[in-house]
Amino acid sequence: MKTNIYFKISLGIVAFLLLLIIITKFIAEPLIGKKIQAAINNANKEYIVDIDKVNISFFTSTIKLKNITINSIQHDKKLDLIGEISLIQLKGIKLFKFLFKKDISINALDISNITINGKIPFQGSKKNPLVSSLNIRIDHIHIDKINLVIANTTNAQSVSINDSELNVYDFQVYKSDTLTPGILQHFDFGAKDIILVSADSMYTFTASGILNSTISKKLSIDQFSVHPNYKDYDFTSRLEYTTDCIDASFSKISLHNFSLAAYLKNKSLLSSYLEIKKLNLTAFRDNRRKDNHEIKPAFQELIYNYPSDITIDSIGVLNADITYIEHAIGGKEPGKIHFNKINAKIYNITNDTIYKSKKDYLVLKGEALLMGKSKMTLLLKAKIRDPQNSFTLNGTLSGMEVNDLYSMLKNNAFIYATTSIIDTVSYQFTANNKEANGKMILLYHGLDIKIKNKRTEGTSALKEQFMSFIVNIKAMDSNPLPGKEVRTGYINYKRDPERFLFNYCLKSILSGVKSSFSKNPKKEKKS
Repeated sequence: MKTNIYFKISLGIVAFLLLLIIITKFIAEPLIGKKIQAAINNANKEYIVDIDKVNISFFTSTIKLKNITINSIQHDKKLDLIGEISLIQLKGIKLFKFLFKKDISINALDISNITINGKIPFQGSKKNPLVSSLNIRIDHIHIDKINLVIANTTNAQSVSINDSELNVYDFQVYKSDTLTPGILQHFDFGAKDIILVSADSMYTFTASGILNSTISKKLSIDQFSVHPNYKDYDFTSRLEYTTDCIDASFSKISLHNFSLAAYLKNKSLLSSYLEIKKLNLTAFRDNRRKDNHEIKPAFQELIYNYPSDITIDSIGVLNADITYIEHAIGGKEPGKIHFNKINAKIYNITNDTIYKSKKDYLVLKGEALLMGKSKMTLLLKAKIRDPQNSFTLNGTLSGMEVNDLYSMLKNNAFIYATTSIIDTVSYQFTANNKEANGKMILLYHGLDIKIKNKRTEGTSALKEQFMSFIVNIKAMDSNPLPGKEVRTGYINYKRDPERFLFNYCLKSILSGVKSSFSKNPKKEKKS
């Protein structure tokens, strides 16, 4: 008798489970799928979302949405987008909270294989931000295999993200919160590469091997590059005014104690140490083109005017090569100067207003080879939050032949300096928003200068020979002269507000070189 009762109970349970499965499979799943699909489509009038399959498990409180497609309703110049998502899985859904409190609480959200291609108008400042209508909590979000290729319909800008993965922990959004990337507080992110084309189509920016770790508080990038999409003269010919064409690549970049979440939230740049193990940079400038006479800020002002917090304890560049190429007005060819094996450290990069009353310095220490031969060192110190943006620069150079600068002297200064040997150079100057002043000791011998005709590039014409004769009378062929004391050169240069730091320092140093060549160097009076 008892056996029959147990059998009937068991049979009833099995029948109930079968009925639940049938109801779930043929009624609940299609109904819920349609409800979800309708809710998404009603909330957005620009796209149509189609869900192929829905699987529900009441025992584990899990919903699976399979083979989701996204299509823009109107395929035109303003909007044309196609997307696919293989799987969206919600685990551990708290039904009680959803039904009675209208809160969404989920243990885990898994999204797999996102592919989106198309063009859309990139969000501008005028567009109303998205606001959450519910309290949402998700313990863990995992999104893998993200592949996006999206172009901006309003200009040439485009972005592509390949093979990326995102893990978000303790995701919390409250009702009426604005939905922006800044709501992500704890997350790990990785991507094979991210490629961005600038809005004017002039540059392509590529970051490869990206990894951000919440646990280690470290962002690392294997390779970052800035490449012009046109060659030097083709690049400059497309722009109305003179500008630098930059081609640069950075290898093995790492930011320690860096919060990507803080950067996404309010653009804060906070790090204990930024390291770049390899840097190659080439800058090309065609000065024959029209100048727009744009005022350039001092390098300190770029830091202070940053719209959010900057505090980077130190930056290390372990091995860098920098080449500057300039085509001067009247020159037939561009001149070139090259620095390689650069090793530099920068300390105390900050815009903290506490330094308006507290004294501290931004410091740059570096060493390099000029034209691959001559060792040079420099030390720059700038008081943080100084109203005059003053800084001091100390430097040395040793063992150099002037012929090593043949390209720059011939094509930009229109002179030939032959057989001269620079034994050592040491200089120190203080500069601010207005001018630079200091001293230089330049020891050299065997100087011989010839003036070059800009049009013919010759040096033998009577005019050029006469000018060369005059210059060589004024310029001493060595320092010190036989039996004489070492001459001290004086640095004095008024800052050109239309040029940046490199030009300011270079022209200041050249003023000291010119003074050192003179028979009786005199310190120019300040105006």
